Amino acid sequence: MTEQEKEQIKSIIANFVEAKWYFPYMIDLEQHPMFWPIFKGLDKEKREWVEKIIDECIVEKINSYKTKWWELFRRYFEVNEDEFRKFRDMNCDDNFAQTREFQELWKKVESEMFRYEWILTERMLDQEKWLDKVVWSFYNIVYSFFPRMNLVNGD
Repeated sequence: MTEQEKEQIKSIIANFVEAKWYFPYMIDLEQHPMFWPIFKGLDKEKREWVEKIIDECIVEKINSYKTKWWELFRRYFEVNEDEFRKFRDMNCDDNFAQTREFQELWKKVESEMFRYEWILTERMLDQEKWLDKVVWSFYNIVYSFFPRMNLVNGD
């Protein structure tokens, strides 16, 4: 595919993220009311190419921001990249979110997110009036990569 096609795909991904607040999966693009004709009939090679572009957009986003909450999330990504990718892959399907494997990995990821939230809270104690907004922003980042993280059984 051409550089122009790549930029078009990146633009579609950026628009999706802006509208839905999370990075799309291939299935999201295939089911999108406006863009599905572009993605639905792709052969295996082109699907992999689009998935690679989605991954590039994710890594670019993680590395592009300099705020404290982005630094913490970037630290999580750098230290736990395999876990990040596995959990991200598991987040593509609502049904999969109810499996035991998802639940177990979710507990690990949640534990890490709580640890980073604690670090963020420690750094922000002097600026108490902004603390809620900062923690809220941190979890917006988390959900932008793991949109089904909140679909966990209460067991």
